[in-house]
Order: sequence, then structure tokens, then C-alpha cells
Amino acid sequence: MGDPRLFATHELDPQVADSASGTPGETATLELLHRPTEAYQLDVHGFACGPLSVEEASCTDQTRVRLRSSDADYVISVPVRGAVLALYRGRELDFRPGQAVVFQPPAEAVITTDDNFDVLVVRVDATALENALEARLGCPVRRPLALAPTLDLDSAGGRGWATLLRYLLGAAVPGGPLANPMIAEPLQDALLAWLLQAIDHPYREALDASVRSWGPRAVRRGIDTIEAFPQRPLTTAGLAADAGMNVRVLQQCWRRYHDVTPMDYLRGVRLARAHRDLQEHAPGGTTVSATAFNWGFARPARFATRYTRRYGLPPHQTLRGPAYA
Repeated sequence: MGDPRLFATHELDPQVADSASGTPGETATLELLHRPTEAYQLDVHGFACGPLSVEEASCTDQTRVRLRSSDADYVISVPVRGAVLALYRGRELDFRPGQAVVFQPPAEAVITTDDNFDVLVVRVDATALENALEARLGCPVRRPLALAPTLDLDSAGGRGWATLLRYLLGAAVPGGPLANPMIAEPLQDALLAWLLQAIDHPYREALDASVRSWGPRAVRRGIDTIEAFPQRPLTTAGLAADAGMNVRVLQQCWRRYHDVTPMDYLRGVRLARAHRDLQEHAPGGTTVSATAFNWGFARPARFATRYTRRYGLPPHQTLRGPAYA
């Protein structure tokens, strides 16, 4: 996924707020629709990393946003607070929290907001999304992929995608989880997978179709890779490509022969390596949080829970030595 580029804008002067988007290579010009209030305030923050960028924009005053993106990006607008009206390819799309609007590349639209609005804007590289779909289906797909113009965020798939999206935005801090490829690349893989499951497109039913399970050789190959290189930013899509099969077939094989997903197995191996590091470090030489982060665990509390369940004591006791166990 590469190192994330973080950006933030906090502006109290509406004359300076024009061209507020921080996403590299993209333009979003903002135009106030009435005389600015004395309390005018615009905030934009987010990140750009690999094939994804996510930004959140909030403003006290009703605003017209002219959105322009490259020919290579899908753009998804997710209202958090306030209704939004989008003029896109001659159509008016009225949406509000609980529903997202999706723009096909090239994404050129005019968006009109309410006062006190808050909206997320997600840009997804078209090639990355289409490659992710092909990896899950194991066959070529027609490009560009025709996504539905709206996404229901109250559906199970929509909620899952939106929850992961919020986590990614919150994790976009200096030295945070997105700075570790072991964490960032699987999250990117998961966000694309959730999106493909949540939104309608011509291949949506094919993603739910049953698949044939292969023999255990593909699972053994994946286990060998995970055991040998747990420090690498491994993903389910990458393991499937290495095994010469699509993602859904690989997952079916793992469920059949190991009753776990590849990523669950990977987390177990990394947990064992973290346990070894905690045993070997001298007191004061590291911390539980640092060890968890080094092995791809983004949330120290979840790491501690998983560790305690497996080893019967909390990780900080292992780090302090056998006298405290």
C-alpha cells in the first residue's frame, strides 16, 4: 500500500477555502451558496495511499462542491450529517445519511450540501477494484465495472464497508496502523472486498455462487508461505494468486481442510512470533503495544485479549518475566 500521505485543512476564511481538497491529483472546488455566517468553518482531513484515498469534509455553511476526478477513479460520496443533492451526468441524486452515491470514472459532479454538513469522499482506483473482482471470480470482467449509482449503508454489507472505512480514516495518523504494510495492505484488500459485496454490479450474484473445493495442496502451500514469511504484508488475494486459484476457492479450501480462514491462520502465526519476542526482550526493552504493532496487530486491546486466551496470561506479564507469571 505504500506510505500514506496524510492531509488536513482547517479554514475560517471562506475566500481561502476554495480548492480545499487535499487528495493528490484531484480537484474539488467549493462555492458558498449564501453569505457566510460569522461562525464559518471548513475542515477537511484524510489520507491517500496506494489505490485509495479517503477524506472527510465538514462545513458550517451550505456549499456547492464541484467534484472532478481522474479517468481512473470511482468516487463514492458518503453523507455523515445533512442531505446532499448531486447533479451527475444529467441526473439529480438526492441522498442523506444511510445512503452513499457512486460516481463512475471520470467522476465529474456538482454536489450541493445542507448547512452544517459532514461528508466522506472515497476514491478507489478503477484498475485496483476490477483486479480485486477478477481475483475473487477467477475470470476476466468487463471494464470499466458498472457500479450501481447508490449504495445502501443500512444493509449488512454496507454497514461492514462503512465501519471499515471509518476505521481507516481514524487510523490515518502519523505513525499509526496505516504506516505498517502488514496492517495496511490487508485492510485495503478487505475494503475492496467489502465494497464488491455491498454494492450492486453485473457480477454481484456470481460472488455468492458456490465454488468447487480443490485438494489440500493449495492450503499446504499457503501454510508454508505464512510460516516462512509472516512478517510480509500477506493478503488473501496474494495467497490465492500464489496458489493459482481465485480467492473464493482458496477460502473454501481453507475452511474444508483447516476450518479457519487464511488470515485467521496468519494472525495465529504472528501471535506466536509476538509471544516469542515478548519472552526474549529484557524488561524495558520494548512494550506490548510496540510488539503487537510490529506483528501487524493494529489494536493493542484486541491483541491482549487474543494473547491471554491463547497463553493463559496477559502479554505484559510475559514481558516482565517468569517471576511475574
